[in-house]
Amino acid sequence: MIDRLLASERAKLLTVIAVVAVGTGLTAKNVISFPAECAGEQQVQVLELERLAKS
Repeated sequence: MIDRLLASERAKLLTVIAVVAVGTGLTAKNVISFPAECAGEQQVQVLELERLAKS
């Protein structure tokens, strides 16, 4: 069955694109760190307290 799916060049190209997209997504998920605005509520409160203490 897989042989028939990969028989055409178009199917091969779409499979390669899908594999690259999944790999890129997994890599980006592990590499990108989110800013404080995306952090949990408790972390944001701690950051706000630190900013107030510095002022």
